[in-house]
Formats: sequence, structure tokens, C-alpha cells
Amino acid sequence: MSLFERISDPNPKTESSPMLVLLHGLGSDERDLLGLAAEFDRSLRVVSLRAPYRYGGGGFAWFSIEWLADGIRVDMDQLKSSRDLILEHLVELKEEYKPSHFVLGGFSQGAIMSLACLLAKPEEFDGVILFSGRYIPDLFKDVPSAIVGKPVLVQHGTQDPVLPVSGSHEIRDELRKLGAKVEYLEYPMGHTISGQSIVDARSWLERN
Repeated sequence: MSLFERISDPNPKTESSPMLVLLHGLGSDERDLLGLAAEFDRSLRVVSLRAPYRYGGGGFAWFSIEWLADGIRVDMDQLKSSRDLILEHLVELKEEYKPSHFVLGGFSQGAIMSLACLLAKPEEFDGVILFSGRYIPDLFKDVPSAIVGKPVLVQHGTQDPVLPVSGSHEIRDELRKLGAKVEYLEYPMGHTISGQSIVDARSWLERN
């Protein structure tokens, strides 16, 4: 099993350009978030990855879920398999491009995967962006000490009907307990990325 990638326009970037890798949400694909590249500094090389599991009518997923009366059940085996696959691919990207800075980000299910990668191998990242994610307690077990001081941007909509904002509150609080440098922002929006959240993400990237 391998991951398909799309890379933003490489010009005028150099080999050592900073890199942002993006992970899409459930039922989408690698094209979904690549448009964000135009919103960020042109020196930033943006790479978007496609999840390995097919979902719905032409979409993809990082892991299977079940919608139950008491919430969402996550297939942890698939989640961990996708996490390991992403981490392997990221090593290859870093070896090929040798970026000066390396940031991972994702939306919804992609945010969950970004968090999973951060908590497993925090030393691999200069920062992580979590757009509208979900708190999964199992991911916070045996986190390496390299998480201390790691910059993390957490964003969420207060009106999110899919993944409630309370999940990002828990992510924020647990990351801070571990010593990560967390910036938390929320917006009057649903399960989406707004214009203001993109502006704030751009500012955070420039500062980190």
C-alpha cells in the first residue's frame, strides 16, 4: 500500500524550501486541500497526500468509522496503519527535498492523522496544524518527550455538527499538559475551513 501525492507549483521554490504536507478529510482526496497553497507564502512547497482506503463514490479515507448512537467508532488498526504509512512517506519527502522547515497539517480525519503522526514522532516536525479534528485518547499514550515545545495550531468551528468543538478543547488541553506550544483558535463556522482561519494559519506559519 502506498500514498499518492500532488505537489504545488515548484517555482520559484528551491530544493531547501520549507514544506507543508496536507492530509484531506473523509471522502475527499489529495486535490481538496492543495488549493490552500495559493493562500500561503510562495516560498512554501505544499504537498497533499491521498488516503489509502476507498470511501464512497470516488473518495478516500485514512481509516473506517462507524456512526453509533453514542458517537463515532474508529478503526484503530487502520488508523495506525495509515499513520505508519504517512510517516514512511514523510521520511522519503524529507530525503528528496531536504526542506528547511517541515510542517504537517490536516482537516477533519486528516487532522486526526496529523495529530497521530505528531504524537508518535514529534521529532520529525517543526510544527503541526489541526483543522477541526477529534480527540482520541489512545493516541496520547507513551508520547515521546520531543513533544515539549513543539508548535501546534488547533482550529475549530463552534457550530461544527460533525466533530464537535469540544474535541479540539480536549486536544488543546492534553497537548499543553505534554508541554507542546499550542495556539488555539475557534470560529463561528461549521465543519469547514474559513477565510479567517486560513489567514490565521498563514500568520502562524510565518511565525513558526
